[in-house]
Amino acid sequence: MKRLFIPLIVVVITTFFSCNDRMENDGKTTVVHDSLVNVLPTWQALKVKVSDDKTDMLIVVGDATLYKASDEVKKQKAEEVAKMVLRIYGPNNYLEKGNLIITANIRNEDEAPADGIKIPMDFAGMKKAGGK
Repeated sequence: MKRLFIPLIVVVITTFFSCNDRMENDGKTTVVHDSLVNVLPTWQALKVKVSDDKTDMLIVVGDATLYKASDEVKKQKAEEVAKMVLRIYGPNNYLEKGNLIITANIRNEDEAPADGIKIPMDFAGMKKAGGK
């Protein structure tokens, strides 16, 4: 009985952690996190979150340099981030919309920082336009 109990426990624990969706969308949020430096090289705080139904993404960036940039630069960076996300998630993803929130707080851990500047990302529209 003890011989079967320990392997059974290992299988149950392994199954629990492999089925758990903590690494949302098979770890693609981690890839987004790691790749963001290519678009936003000066970020110092970052939070990437995908909704439970995988249609909405929130990216909160603590970046004092980008925070001070012009609105046009911020919109351009949000578009570049959205294109990068769509490349990472591939053509058959559920993403429809998202928000890039920029804060000057380089230690930010909040999803809605008080000084946050919200820039929408229209994934559905970009997919219809071919991601261009």
